[in-house]
Amino acid sequence: MNTNESRGYVLNGSTVLPLGSTPVPPRKPHDPHKVRQRIRFRFLGFLFAPVLIGGLIIVVTSALAPPMRDLEILPGAAVISLDEQDVAIVVYADNSRPGFGEPMFQHRAAAIRLSDGDTLWDQRLNDDLGSDAAALAGDSTFVYVATDDGLVILDAVTGGIVAEGTGVAGIGADAVLAASAYGFDAESNSVVALTGSGAVMQIPVGTSAAAPADSAVAGRWRGALSATALLDTTALTRLVDTARGADGTTVEIETIAEAVSRDALVITSADGRTIRRTELVDAEILPVSEASPLGVMLETGQFIEGDFSDVDHDDIEALLEEARAQASSGEATASPAGFGSGYVLVQHRESVNADRRLVSSVSVATGEIVDTVEMGADALRAVTGPSGTTAVIVAEPDSWQPDSLRVLGSDGSLRHVEVGAVPWWAVPFG
Repeated sequence: MNTNESRGYVLNGSTVLPLGSTPVPPRKPHDPHKVRQRIRFRFLGFLFAPVLIGGLIIVVTSALAPPMRDLEILPGAAVISLDEQDVAIVVYADNSRPGFGEPMFQHRAAAIRLSDGDTLWDQRLNDDLGSDAAALAGDSTFVYVATDDGLVILDAVTGGIVAEGTGVAGIGADAVLAASAYGFDAESNSVVALTGSGAVMQIPVGTSAAAPADSAVAGRWRGALSATALLDTTALTRLVDTARGADGTTVEIETIAEAVSRDALVITSADGRTIRRTELVDAEILPVSEASPLGVMLETGQFIEGDFSDVDHDDIEALLEEARAQASSGEATASPAGFGSGYVLVQHRESVNADRRLVSSVSVATGEIVDTVEMGADALRAVTGPSGTTAVIVAEPDSWQPDSLRVLGSDGSLRHVEVGAVPWWAVPFG
């Protein structure tokens, strides 16, 4: 092999290649501008690559992780009728992972159709931490929520805020910014409000403007509303040992063995002859409680409904006498939740040696337990709508505070309904 043919020859500074060989392209001169540009791009790549990779990891992890819910349903829920269907207006404090531009702490109100559990709307009320809120009333036009930022009037269809706080017509700058300054007067079907000047105003349900309350309404509420920062919900969250249905049927808890918390749920017909007994452990009855009851809670734990504005609350004897009068007439006995559907809702423990809290639906006709669900804490409250649908505010087994609803079905089942919309970016793919 001729090595000169493979390497070529140099003649007068030029390379001469043998016949049939591929010419080598001449090297281009270096462009200083392009060289600096390549160095700059490489530097930026090294600088931003960790940031881009880290951001991608965070986004993928957030998207693939299960949605995080950290919320607490407040006792002040109400059930209204929208399009002839029972819709729960639930207020809750939401500390969940926030979406983009969302505050970490929120108070929200959600409208949930109880027939299928669909959330019709979910509206943020404020971003105050540790404040109070309660749904008072509503119809197909407006929903009224009492908050520590004043009264909030929402559009019943969209959930949009129509007026709030000092923006409520007829109250304006005289508004009291405390949830305890507002209530619902069932007799006049109106929302009542205490103003900063001490006057009682009323807003007929279905309207958005306040006017001075008539003498009867003002008399009922002048001693019940206040500007205190603490909303008293003890009357809403009470469980009872005795309840009476609309037909006179009595449901009561009878102690069998107090030392081991052994009880019996006793159902007695109106004529006193039909008795059904269901043995349970540490049992209590869930009553129906109004959204804004008017009355007083005695130190004995007995709640007396009625107008006591003219009674000296320090005179316990007078209140006890009134309690005895109501008890003898049957007015002081609560109504059991779910009774209109043929069931009684009872909270109890699984066994003497178990701490698990349960809520069960018990058939009034047979006394048998139809459905039982586990709770992470005591049941908060039962609410019943105009059409008779009953829902219980409960804590799921892995939660220590109320965070969902259980809706009582016509068959006695306790269907789960989730409360609180999860931000879109926290929903997993799939």
